[in-house]
Amino acid sequence: MTITRREFVTRLGALAAAAGLSQSQLLKITEAMGHSAPWGTGAKPKVIWVHGAECTGCSISLLGLFEDVRGLAVQDTRLTRSVDPTGSGINTLAALDLAVGGDGDGGHVLPPGAGGHHHRTLNAAGADFDGLANANTPFVANIADVLIDFISLEYHVTVMGMGGAQAFEWLKTEMTTSTGPFVLVVEGAVQVDDLGGFWGKTDTGDTSAPWCAIGENLIGSEMHRFDNVVKSLASRADCLAVISIGQCATFGGFPACVSPSPEFRGEKQTPAFGVYDYLANHSGLANAATVANKVVNVPGCPTNPWWFVLTVVLWLAEAVNGPLRTPATAGPLGILDASARIIGGVDDQRRLKAVYGQSIHGPACARYKYAFPWREPTDPIGVLRPALYAQKPGDEGCLATLGCKGLSTNSLCSLHGWNGQQPENDPVWDQGIAQINGTHAGGNCITGGHPCMGCSERGYPDAYVPFIARR
Repeated sequence: MTITRREFVTRLGALAAAAGLSQSQLLKITEAMGHSAPWGTGAKPKVIWVHGAECTGCSISLLGLFEDVRGLAVQDTRLTRSVDPTGSGINTLAALDLAVGGDGDGGHVLPPGAGGHHHRTLNAAGADFDGLANANTPFVANIADVLIDFISLEYHVTVMGMGGAQAFEWLKTEMTTSTGPFVLVVEGAVQVDDLGGFWGKTDTGDTSAPWCAIGENLIGSEMHRFDNVVKSLASRADCLAVISIGQCATFGGFPACVSPSPEFRGEKQTPAFGVYDYLANHSGLANAATVANKVVNVPGCPTNPWWFVLTVVLWLAEAVNGPLRTPATAGPLGILDASARIIGGVDDQRRLKAVYGQSIHGPACARYKYAFPWREPTDPIGVLRPALYAQKPGDEGCLATLGCKGLSTNSLCSLHGWNGQQPENDPVWDQGIAQINGTHAGGNCITGGHPCMGCSERGYPDAYVPFIARR
């Protein structure tokens, strides 16, 4: 979003007045945002975020991010041993510090008063948007910190400042002209106009209208077909990575659902594909395999904000400490080679193993104990209760017999939870939604009494219905 400094200060002043900021706070924020962040590459990474066939639920989920950066970000895995030889895992503070070119001590992330030598813009300005007037405030990261301090979000239709013809022309320029390295984030499935689909357009007489398009030129009738937007941006040499967020962008999701009608023999509702599948098999690019190899998947319906942030942080830590260095080298985590190509660290669904390597059906699940003979902490030693399986929604016990997909689903739902209840967060913020033996596990489908629906897996929702087994 290119605007002049005068325009920036004027707009920021209006926002500051609405938010109740003082002039001194406004000055500090203005000064901080006028300089490059302490990234190893000298500037914050540029992010272009485009929306296709989806509900924007993943963006809404991300806007609720709220985290104590001192908590564990990535558990001990072989993937992290090269930067964590102790085997104790990496906390969020260390991961963020590595991502901005630091050495993992947190100095590039924390404000000076908390042991850092670079400031976080909002904290340094005394703008306590977190509402936490306590000693932990410098260690809190929310979406405002991410947008201001860690990335430069250039384009995102729901949170950016520009709109209309200005946004249309800006995106057109980015699709055709190199303006520097960037990371492309895609939210929503890619619908290919040249293919069919159950809901065809021939009955309307308008076969030229795209399935999904971004904007319309106010002067003429030009539109950005979404499949062309993804292809044009992803295939640019200065596109360093393509991050697909949400089930629709990763595997097609609901727009790619198969028709249940025997008449149409399982034809898709719309010609929708996940980004990787589209780039690799339906884009028509001569270098399709090379472009598709940039894709990292972050599935979920919606995606938990923490899964997305962890994926981005790990990729940045790799890129800043490897292929973006001079001379370029392979990343320390073994995910990227010196050319920023993905060579490891992902599973067969192109999800980072460090983020999606944990089965929901495990000790962190609040109902896992019921799947085997179990005892309450108050039970006499040696007395075991038989395995207990719920027979109907609302019953106590393991939900496997009601169709829980947790046995075949990998995600951090059980460990990190939702609604700001991650185990990393200080108990003062915990609202008692869910605890497992004193651990703040957070809310998720299972702790809410509903079977896991498998929304982070390829094939959702078609392969996972019915969501609740009939009994």
